[in-house]
Amino acid sequence: MLEVKDATISVGGRCLVKGLSLIARDGQMTCITGSAGSGKTTFLRTLMGFLPVESGFVSVDGELLTVASAPAFRNLMVYLPQEIRQLGHQLRAPEMPVSEADEYGVWNHAILPSAVAAEAPEPLSPEAICELAGKTLREASDRPIVIADEPAADLTPELTEQLLDLLSVQAKAGKTVLLASRKPQLLARADLIFNLDTIRQ
Repeated sequence: MLEVKDATISVGGRCLVKGLSLIARDGQMTCITGSAGSGKTTFLRTLMGFLPVESGFVSVDGELLTVASAPAFRNLMVYLPQEIRQLGHQLRAPEMPVSEADEYGVWNHAILPSAVAAEAPEPLSPEAICELAGKTLREASDRPIVIADEPAADLTPELTEQLLDLLSVQAKAGKTVLLASRKPQLLARADLIFNLDTIRQ
């Protein structure tokens, strides 16, 4: 379970979220939505401990999550990044070179973020994106928290439904599933929806 209590999140002096409280429960699919620039990705990065809350707190199963404690908590999480092609090396043969990972691809395979600019990953087809999401989830079956940032942004409606089925299986297994998306197809399948537009200051 992920809990956020009275959280204020600011980036570069700009307040994106103020006084947000929510609970993403085990066994449910919770969706964070909002317009472009409303802070969805920033909010997810805060939940994963890359950014601090200015006030309030984030906790995982009652334990306080901070930037300092986050590495331990990320061992409990599997992450599907918005730019999921950054994890595309998982679909390559083992002998093929792997590019440096940035923070969006770090924990699924315990890779540390690189300070070196990496080459842009090769584009992936919608089918490969869906395959990669499924592979990532299967390989992290022991992790109780699933976080996905716009996981269906480049998928067809049919592939979006396949991905939603995969995520629903995760929730039915008792995991906490937290998504960020504006896609109506995802919102329709969510158990709980939090719209950042309604709480922005």
